[in-house]
Amino acid sequence: MLKEAWGYYPTDRLSVIGRLKKIDMRLKDGETAHFYLLEDIRSTKDFTRLNYPIEHDATTRINNTVYVLEGYIDEVRNEVDMAPLCIADVQLSSSTEREKRRNPFALEACTNIRPLRKIPIDKTSLAQIGDGFYLEDLVVEHWKYKNQIEIEEAKRLDLASVEAEYKEREEEVRKKSQNLDLELDVLETKTNQKRSELESLSIDASQIEDRMVAANELLDAKDSQLATLSREYQELKQRMESNLTKLTRFVREKGEKLRKLELISESDFSHLVGRQDEVDDPSDHLSFEEQLDGNFPEAVKHIQAYLRNNDIYYTRAVLGNFLALLRTNDLIVLAGDSGSGKTNLVNSVAQAIGGKAVIIPVKPNWTSSEDLLGYYNPLEKKYISTPFLDALIDASRQPDVPFLICLDEMNLARVEYYFADFLSLLEGRSTLPELYLYSDAEASHTLSEFNTFLRLIDEISEDLSRDELSGYVEILRDEEVNLAISKACGFQNSDSMLKYHSELRRILSSFLNTPSSLRIPDNVRIIGTINVDETTHYLSPKILDRAHVVRFTNPLLFDWDEIEKETTELTDIQLPLKFTAAHLGERKPYPRFDHLDERAALIVEIARDYLDPMGIEFGLRTVRQALNYFQELEHFDISGEEALNSFILQKVLPKMMFEGDRSVGDVTKKDHLMGFRQFVERKLGGLSDAVGASSSLDELDRLIKRAESNDWVVNYWTR
Repeated sequence: MLKEAWGYYPTDRLSVIGRLKKIDMRLKDGETAHFYLLEDIRSTKDFTRLNYPIEHDATTRINNTVYVLEGYIDEVRNEVDMAPLCIADVQLSSSTEREKRRNPFALEACTNIRPLRKIPIDKTSLAQIGDGFYLEDLVVEHWKYKNQIEIEEAKRLDLASVEAEYKEREEEVRKKSQNLDLELDVLETKTNQKRSELESLSIDASQIEDRMVAANELLDAKDSQLATLSREYQELKQRMESNLTKLTRFVREKGEKLRKLELISESDFSHLVGRQDEVDDPSDHLSFEEQLDGNFPEAVKHIQAYLRNNDIYYTRAVLGNFLALLRTNDLIVLAGDSGSGKTNLVNSVAQAIGGKAVIIPVKPNWTSSEDLLGYYNPLEKKYISTPFLDALIDASRQPDVPFLICLDEMNLARVEYYFADFLSLLEGRSTLPELYLYSDAEASHTLSEFNTFLRLIDEISEDLSRDELSGYVEILRDEEVNLAISKACGFQNSDSMLKYHSELRRILSSFLNTPSSLRIPDNVRIIGTINVDETTHYLSPKILDRAHVVRFTNPLLFDWDEIEKETTELTDIQLPLKFTAAHLGERKPYPRFDHLDERAALIVEIARDYLDPMGIEFGLRTVRQALNYFQELEHFDISGEEALNSFILQKVLPKMMFEGDRSVGDVTKKDHLMGFRQFVERKLGGLSDAVGASSSLDELDRLIKRAESNDWVVNYWTR
């Protein structure tokens, strides 16, 4: 609203011009404090005075000033007393500061202010003679010198990366040279020790010299290559900047024409020209970064209290663990009976952190990745999308909003049939995984058809002198133009301009809204819910290896008194928090495996001594995934026994499906299971029951009890 009132475009950087003034303020203790303001602020576009768009009354006076922190005046510190004219990038002040000033648009500088210098020009310096303008040499030389400094600075910055690469290559050559010296020393030592082998093992000095010469030649070649790369970089940069300007202008012009012809909607036009979605009102939420200082345990308390005020009850342990799992960027599977709160947890947490939840019901007939991601239909010349793909695209257009995409009842179909390919993509941790949906050639053919259609309309309008035609409706009403277009397009009796236009609009909308490839946005988290019964399928080992399985119990079994006690710290929490995608953790490689690490050694011990004898595979990837989960739990002050308890519940127990009577050597699998139970009791027997958190030892005891009553068929998923 402020940019619009001051004549700035929504995508413009907000900056102003004003005179810097120092304000002295005497404190109660007699000391003097001072701060700085930019007064008489003006637009950087047309230099007109700027006034805050607020209605004034007799009791309210709004100063048209901008607050400046002392740390932003370094360039003009020695000139403050002269009230220099400066330019500064600005942003909204904090909500507290705006409220104190009674100005919802109060601004503050967000970068160092830069001084504006008066150029040496007067009325006699500029002359207009004929159709030309002339300046004195003094003014021309001034601007030549100023621009030369800026050009040299740009060159210096552009060459910085090249120089860095040169130094890196130079260091490589230096290290190679050192290695050669070390090899020579070793050979000389062997010569002294084994003189009898001197003739067969001695190294000709000329060979060493040749290698050094070759190394120097290689270094010279790299220097030449770096110089060439530097020139090519400068040329490429200039071409790209020019092409970007042309492309932006071209896209806007074509987009305006398509909009007038009603071939694209307003929303499609906005995405085409890169307009940003409206920013949420900050008064509708509390900033996790500002109000809670980025403290995750405090965020869990706030979320629990906020949900309680909306009659939604979850324990602090469940909420903290769920947020930690979201930060891992791994697949999360919520298992439990219907009505146990699985899907509601996704919806509730998304609402409580200012995100969006997209619930996608899985159908029993899903058999391939096309059911999840859609497919390209060559007959209709468009991509047949799905709610899952639409959610990914929607998330890519709102990169700061957390998106929790939930595959509800995901095991109604066999998960490995429709989800395995997508899950394999999620394994990429160093970069965002990319989906390839259809060939770029299909888009090229479609765009060529649209370009031909637009050119025909332009030619026909020009031939028939119809410059006044402003849109699609006018074309339909003009019978002569309509007939000419029908002939040019080769319409048959069953065809019409109306039908052809409708087809073009659907095809273009498909291509605009579904790119040929899509990087899975960093603000997306994938969650699945399952309910294991006779109508569903078990999760395959491939899925279990890559997922964290959280099992929900009947909420009626919660200790409600303890939950009430947890939420007494915070009351009357009406506003949700505002999380960004960064607060939910970045996609990064799993921690490296270090067998000396205490937690890694413990997981290896479990796998080697207990899981492998029971026929349960537990690979290196799962170990690294667990280490990453432990690191995220530390943000929530969860470590040690509690972390190990969650790991066993979510990564170990869900894989227990075997016949306990089968022998492994002289020992049966059930004996190894009992040994694992003793191990868990030693490690976690003293763990106090956290409210709402299941005990892995209790779950293990229930598993063993069910197996005893079922001929020692061990199955974690049976009840």
